[in-house]
Amino acid sequence: MCSTGIERDHKPLQVCKKGQPAVAIKIEMGGHQPAYGRHLDEKDVLYSHISRASIDVLKQFYRDVVTTDEWQLIIKLKSVFDVQ
Repeated sequence: MCSTGIERDHKPLQVCKKGQPAVAIKIEMGGHQPAYGRHLDEKDVLYSHISRASIDVLKQFYRDVVTTDEWQLIIKLKSVFDVQ
């Protein structure tokens, strides 16, 4: 699956953080968009793939923007994706 966009009120967003108003996320699976309730629902866990390179970029250029909670999430995702 790949997220291809985030929107709020039919306007594109680059970022939505925890605690902000709800957004719509467009997800594609091999060229088609999965149907909510048929292919996925609120019980499904969705992950954002990270890599060593993306973590290094965050550390180098966005350290002051990433919150402590977000760093903790990155640490958890490192184990999910076996990032060294």
